[in-house]
Amino acid sequence: MVGTAITSSYKKDKVRGSVKTKTELLTAAPWKRTALISNPAYDWNADGTFATDILTTMWPCERDNLDIYRTNGIVETDEGPTKCNPTDSQSWTASWAFKDNETKIVINGTDEYTIDELTATTLKLQSTFVENGVTYTHYESYAH
Repeated sequence: MVGTAITSSYKKDKVRGSVKTKTELLTAAPWKRTALISNPAYDWNADGTFATDILTTMWPCERDNLDIYRTNGIVETDEGPTKCNPTDSQSWTASWAFKDNETKIVINGTDEYTIDELTATTLKLQSTFVENGVTYTHYESYAH
């Protein structure tokens, strides 16, 4: 499925005369999260509420954040119009890098995400982690 999405994007760009690299696609504009699905259900706010559609349980101040990938290997998370805590910084940064032939993104050297789709308008990531003996897979979608 990943190959299909990337090949489709490649063909569309090739028809228009330009083929964008994954770095160009990732760094073209800020990304806003449009979906965050967990399998199995996850307690995002540590309040005892488990959900598979995590976006619906996130606070509005989290849902309006933007991720801005820079070509220099820095990703900036901007709080957007609302901040969860007024004294928090408007943004913060971390490092990012591609891994495994640009099929994965690693944030801060440890947080690894598989790229399920990357086009001019869509970014879909997948990550798996273990918490309290339970293995979770999160599927994140972004758009700009």
